[in-house]
Amino acid sequence: MKIGFIGLGQMGRGMAGRLLASGYQLSVWNRSREVAETFRPRGAVVAERPEQLLDADVVITMLADDAAVEAVWIASGLVQKLPASTIHLNMASVSLRLGQRLTQMHRAAGTQYVSAPVFGRPEPAASGQLDIVAAGAEAAIARCTPLFEALGRRWFNVGTEAYYANIVKIARNFLNGAIIESLGEAFALVQKSGVDPAMFLDIITSTSMNSPAYKNYGRMILEKTAATFTLKLGLKDVELALQAGNDTAVPLPLAVLLKEQHLAAIAHGYGDKDWASLGNYISERAGL
Repeated sequence: MKIGFIGLGQMGRGMAGRLLASGYQLSVWNRSREVAETFRPRGAVVAERPEQLLDADVVITMLADDAAVEAVWIASGLVQKLPASTIHLNMASVSLRLGQRLTQMHRAAGTQYVSAPVFGRPEPAASGQLDIVAAGAEAAIARCTPLFEALGRRWFNVGTEAYYANIVKIARNFLNGAIIESLGEAFALVQKSGVDPAMFLDIITSTSMNSPAYKNYGRMILEKTAATFTLKLGLKDVELALQAGNDTAVPLPLAVLLKEQHLAAIAHGYGDKDWASLGNYISERAGL
């Protein structure tokens, strides 16, 4: 299978490398050419322009945000230029609004489109351990399945409307923000009374909250780990949830609180630290 890959940020680099390691024929394009060139010695073809990738079986986009998708994929008319036999597989996090727009644009153009945003960070991306949520026409999903199996430890098909995958990604990221906020508050609460927060984390993750999200984010708060996904990017995810709530008339009062907390943490210098550092900001506010 011939794959085109657009967008070689931290996640995209790991995913593209994984596809090469899995034996796929890969052509890449990135707005920063020097990043794309690092894939040439590994066997990838480096394209001069995104449209040069459209002769692939599947073109994967892993662009940073709505603005990047608008600039690279929509404004350049790639939806209309896509051959009928080629699938656009968008694996980036975009807003529900843009997800719906892309779904409609591809349908109007008669081109194939699958949305499959991923859950994970750069290390799981490089080792094929992402969680993937996919949506789109069944035939297109079936053609993309080998890619999901190469890139992910598990993948989920949530329906035939491609934007379904976008709202699932937005809702889960909203929950991640809520977990970080609640852990930070709980850690501050027990520590202020003299209890070791590491012991508290062990207690809750050995009992009713025995899940990877609580374990991983709790550890990252306590260890103050280096950023692989910044708090500023976490704010973007919270804002995507709020926008989706506004568009669908779903009140999200917790998301409003999370946005206020993120903005306050950014104002106190936490913006470029890891998303989990929101918990450290909460401890700082508590005088710890």
